[in-house]
Amino acid sequence: MCNGSGYLAGAFSIESASPSLQGSAVSRFSHQHSPRHVADLDGCGANQAADLQTIISMFSTFLSQITALLSGGKELDKAKVVPAPVTPEIKPIPLVPKPQTPLPDLSTKRNGAKCDDIWGGFRQGPDGNCVTVSAIKAAMHKFGQSPTDIYKNVSKTERGYDVTMRDGFHLTLTSQELKQAAAGARFFGRDRGMLKDAEFLFAASAKRAQIENNDGRAARSFSAAIRSLNDGEDERGAGEGFERLGLKKHIKNVPVNTLARGQVGMVNRARHSVAVIDGKEELWGRKGRAPRYGDAVALIG
Repeated sequence: MCNGSGYLAGAFSIESASPSLQGSAVSRFSHQHSPRHVADLDGCGANQAADLQTIISMFSTFLSQITALLSGGKELDKAKVVPAPVTPEIKPIPLVPKPQTPLPDLSTKRNGAKCDDIWGGFRQGPDGNCVTVSAIKAAMHKFGQSPTDIYKNVSKTERGYDVTMRDGFHLTLTSQELKQAAAGARFFGRDRGMLKDAEFLFAASAKRAQIENNDGRAARSFSAAIRSLNDGEDERGAGEGFERLGLKKHIKNVPVNTLARGQVGMVNRARHSVAVIDGKEELWGRKGRAPRYGDAVALIG
């Protein structure tokens, strides 16, 4: 160990000692303060500083361990924590519905909207197209007034319209054919929108009659197809009018009293066919009585 007190004591004793001792004291002082002795003192101080630094480091480590223990080991685990991968949230772009293509030859009724006046909105004119009229009226009441609800798809084209029926049958109508069918049908009515829809449905029925060669002569021309609808129908049995609207999978032969109880459909008789709506017959734009006889066909599904 180094002791600095020896240095002070030696210095003090030199002054107070007797002359005989001063020489030896000076000699000892000179020895203690020689370059070699000073170097020994410096080395001793450096060792003390190193020892002190080691103690401080050990104490700091000890404090860190105590702190970690008191905090439940969380401090020690900080370096081990790997942050969970962050997956960026991807929000789908909302689908914006395409603007509806205008269908100028139809009414504005859509999405199953019913007729404002199913009885007198439109009715049969002077020709014998009662089968087609009855089928159109019953279909309007069942599925909605618009052809867009009765058919699977109606789309506008440059030349006219593309029509896909519920049974998958596809046809095209030109603007000229629509005008020709409206003139040939000769429907009456006070609801212009309902008349437009009825005339469109009649035109599509005539076009299908032409494609399928109704009555063995409709394939000759569109005019011939219109005439085949205007001279009476259902020669093959009840339901031709519904089938030409593409509703074959939606019809069923039923007893007449089924329609009288409220199911929508039509009744065929020898000289006339009528739509039955809410249990009543439609008679040239008026509500009639409950049906009592005839071949009844109900719309289902």
